[in-house]
Amino acid sequence: MEKFQPQIYRINDILSWSERKELELSPKFQRRTVWSPRGKSYLIDSILKGFPLPPFFIREKLLVRERRTIREVVDGQQRLRTILEFINDGFTVMKIHDEDLFGLKYSQLSEELQQQILSYPLSINTLIGTDDAAVFDIFSRLNAYSVPLNDQEKLNALYVGVFKQFIDKVSKSHLQFWEESKIVSKTQIARMKEVEFTAELICAMLFGIQNGKKIIRDTYKKFDDEFPLADLMENRFAETIEDCKTILDNNIKEYEFKRMPLFYSFFVAVYDLKYGVGNNDGQGKLIDMETLPDIQTSLLKINSTILDEEVYDEFIPFRNASKSSTDKLTNRTTRHTMLKEILSSVFE
Repeated sequence: MEKFQPQIYRINDILSWSERKELELSPKFQRRTVWSPRGKSYLIDSILKGFPLPPFFIREKLLVRERRTIREVVDGQQRLRTILEFINDGFTVMKIHDEDLFGLKYSQLSEELQQQILSYPLSINTLIGTDDAAVFDIFSRLNAYSVPLNDQEKLNALYVGVFKQFIDKVSKSHLQFWEESKIVSKTQIARMKEVEFTAELICAMLFGIQNGKKIIRDTYKKFDDEFPLADLMENRFAETIEDCKTILDNNIKEYEFKRMPLFYSFFVAVYDLKYGVGNNDGQGKLIDMETLPDIQTSLLKINSTILDEEVYDEFIPFRNASKSSTDKLTNRTTRHTMLKEILSSVFE
């Protein structure tokens, strides 16, 4: 049985190992990946803000004659390289991650911040007396328990810039709404579905109804460096959510509109009438509360038709566009057109 010891070390410990040449960052089984400046900045920003990092794996080798221990980094070498490079004034935190510390090297930080970095805890799994074959076997077993990343998780790993942070912020600020309205389940939230859905809604606000997820990937890439519309879109997103709640009588979870594809259509229709998709100028229209009862009656009829409880002929096309291939552009367009017609009087 191989020895396996999980322990907590501080960044200062890693620095000491490196200075004593007891840290080997490029063992033969380690991938030689290269991080972008943005990725490095994001890691240091995470440390400064006290967010946890994934665990590291290090193999200890005792050199008996030299009476010292060599530590080979089995997993996490790029993260450790980044940390050591920052402490040696190799780069600075980018403005997109921290405006206050932007442009400051480690040596220019306050003593308090330097101490905070050096005392930051790292979870390190130490492998003792483990040969190369055993190391590969360990990682094979670890990967056997891993769940493949979904599209949003891959985006979250690939991009660490402005738009990613904007989407994270907006989705988290409405987390209670997603849960209480039954739009996104706890299981889905664990796989970042609310983040993906927020990104999809923001893309619709910017570019109109889209088909598929390619637009999300393209938008993450396009606005990775800067997103000038962040404040405007954040405010409009929140106001549109509030209007959706008002129109549906603060009872979304009792409607079929709680289904993600249908809430997408409802949200985008409300936004389109209130501001105009793709329009980034002017103020939004307010809800005409006097027309709201009639609108709510129509929405209840749509709900009844979708459920086949009491079918209203005029809403059968909406039901058909809500049964299957709900993200298909033609079905999204059908639902959007019908909802805009129904809701138009409330924003006149």
